[in-house]
Formats: sequence, C-alpha cells, structure tokens
Amino acid sequence: MQLGNRQFFNLFLRLVTVANGNRDCDEWLFEGVRWRRNRHIHWGTTSFQLEVHRLSHETAGWTLLFGREIWWSADRRKAIRDSCWTHVEAGARRDVLKWFGDRERNLERKDTGWTSPKSR
Repeated sequence: MQLGNRQFFNLFLRLVTVANGNRDCDEWLFEGVRWRRNRHIHWGTTSFQLEVHRLSHETAGWTLLFGREIWWSADRRKAIRDSCWTHVEAGARRDVLKWFGDRERNLERKDTGWTSPKSR
C-alpha cells in the first residue's frame, strides 16, 4: 500500500465508516488517532461536497490531511467527479502507513471472525 493510491483511499473511507458509522461526528478518537473533519456542501444544478480530515497521532507524532471532492450534475444518483488526496503534515510517512496497515490487518481479521476493540 502507498499513501495516496486507490487501496489507501478505499481503506481510509472504510475506516471512517468503522470509526464514525453514523457520520454525525466531526471530531472523534479512534485507536489512538484524533480525527477532525470539515465539510462544505452546496446543492444546486451542479452540486459538490468538499471534505477534509485531519488525523493526529500524538504518540507517534504524525499528522495526516485527507481531502475528498465529489461533484454531481442535476442527476444526483451518480457522481461526475470523485477524487481524493493526502498530505503528511508532520511526522514520518512510514509511521502513517504502519498505522493504516495495522488497521487494515485488523479489518481483515474482523472479516474472518476477529472482534475489534472499542474505539478509544
């Protein structure tokens, strides 16, 4: 897995669902990482949503920014653009990838019977 490839983006979005299932929270703590989310949504003939997540792992000392941009035409059933980006703002890229790799392995175990610890 590489930071910023499709596998990483899919894992990130899956973890958002696991950590913030109802998507109501704009700030939460999940397995040692503080997540903060900012969103801007505009509905019109052409609609868009911009969402930026800032993840901070105080123990490992890294901060990651994750951005997602989605656009819809008048027919909102299908996005006409959906793109993501990442940026390591502080800390080591390898530490970020290690944390995400560990979460990915946990999810794979969960799919085969592993039970996740509660978010902390």
